[in-house]
Amino acid sequence: MKIVVSEKTRETINKEYNRFMADPNNLARLKMKLTFNQRIFIESLQEAYESQSGHLNAEDKLLLLQEAILTFNARPELVPNAPIELLKRNITFKDSPDDFEQLIVLMKIWRNSLRRSKRPINRLGLFFARWTKGILYTSFVVTLTATFTSMLTAAMRYIVYNQLDSRHISIAIVAGFVSIAAGKGIYYRILSEQL
Repeated sequence: MKIVVSEKTRETINKEYNRFMADPNNLARLKMKLTFNQRIFIESLQEAYESQSGHLNAEDKLLLLQEAILTFNARPELVPNAPIELLKRNITFKDSPDDFEQLIVLMKIWRNSLRRSKRPINRLGLFFARWTKGILYTSFVVTLTATFTSMLTAAMRYIVYNQLDSRHISIAIVAGFVSIAAGKGIYYRILSEQL
């Protein structure tokens, strides 16, 4: 992992971090906001930082720790909220990085998954995942069938009458969106059952 950052940025982050850590209550207040798994993650990150192993030089390692702690203070939801071993089990690491680098990668993956979970289709998928299996599978099949039927009807009307059928096209778009969300709901449900 190569860190490219200007000296001015390093100094700014270092100054903010030292100001934050000057009061030990700041870190204690941050940990009070977090769940058990999140507190374990921060403690593991600090322990991995203090270990002398790894490919990163000391300055880069310190910069990553400082940035992580300041980010967690500003947005506590970015601290991974799952057991570390569970997160590591589902990720393939290249070049067998040390524990500190693995935790940094886990933070990036967690942040990206949070960003993706806020997309409307993923939110709808999570909503569908809470439904019972029978209703969920039925809604997926019905909306998928409605999508293909509407697309086929719109295509036939265009081929035969040379007209665009806006009603069937809009039904196909809406039903397609809902069927994709229901499919994601099925995926999330299966994934949660396996975990």
